[in-house]
Amino acid sequence: MKLFRNNIAEIGTPTISDVTKNSMKVAGSVTFYKDGTWGVAYKKDSASTWTHKASTSQSISETLSSLTASTKYNIKLYVLFDGEYQYG
Repeated sequence: MKLFRNNIAEIGTPTISDVTKNSMKVAGSVTFYKDGTWGVAYKKDSASTWTHKASTSQSISETLSSLTASTKYNIKLYVLFDGEYQYG
């Protein structure tokens, strides 16, 4: 997919709160002017593949649950458009 100014997302930095043994809340925002999907991507630090949790709003506030205690996770926001992920 060719990227043009009108299909490049502005993706903010996620903030983490409400951390428990098995969950955390991730908030942030994306700005995208086309139809697409947006949300939170996360994975264990040792994993190679990302899990994507879609948000219903570009003002993202999602709780990730069923996490493994005492494990480092990588978190980033994303936009999916035309089969291509853009990450913050």
